[in-house]
Amino acid sequence: MARQFLVLDDHPFVHTALLQMLADLEPGARISLTHRLEQALSSLRQNPAPDLLLADLHLPDANGPEVIARLRQQRPECPIAVFSGNVDAPTILRCLEAGAVGYIPKTHSNEAVLNALRLITSGCPYLPPQVLTLKGGHRSRLEPPLARPADPRHLGLTERQIDVLRLILRGLSNKLICRQLRLAEGTVKVHVSAVLRALGVRNRTQAVIAATRIGLEVPE
Repeated sequence: MARQFLVLDDHPFVHTALLQMLADLEPGARISLTHRLEQALSSLRQNPAPDLLLADLHLPDANGPEVIARLRQQRPECPIAVFSGNVDAPTILRCLEAGAVGYIPKTHSNEAVLNALRLITSGCPYLPPQVLTLKGGHRSRLEPPLARPADPRHLGLTERQIDVLRLILRGLSNKLICRQLRLAEGTVKVHVSAVLRALGVRNRTQAVIAATRIGLEVPE
């Protein structure tokens, strides 16, 4: 069956751009366009949940993370990603906490947006690189600096599980983690489960939030 997408944005230019990108990503996909939150909520009430809902945060009838909260309230099972020009780090975190599975800045190039959409539709979370920085020992900018960055070993993670955590935070799928670490898929699944359990979360998006909240410093 063809995948279904719902776009919530009040700018016709954004509609045109996303129509093209989603058609490139999923040829034959059914794409519905809405301009207001109430229009999107009505579509969610009357139709099956789409495979992905892409929502802006600044709409004529709603603003900010409240948009995600209300959409999730209507259809908790529907994956929702933000597509917004707002790259304020606390706003991004609040959207993730409200249930968004990813956050794509409108400032991204078309190729970067397409890659982010490809990750999200494959079940992996996506955050813009400037939000969660792992290189050079820098920690996320979502939280104020801690006196001492948290070491993932303190969570009881093994070196291999730390490798898996690092790749989860980069947005890699299990299949890509297998290739990167040269491990069997079953082994990677075991490690992913151990990482989620150590962080006290149930999915990858929550793992990103938790790692950010506690200031984990994950070595390269």
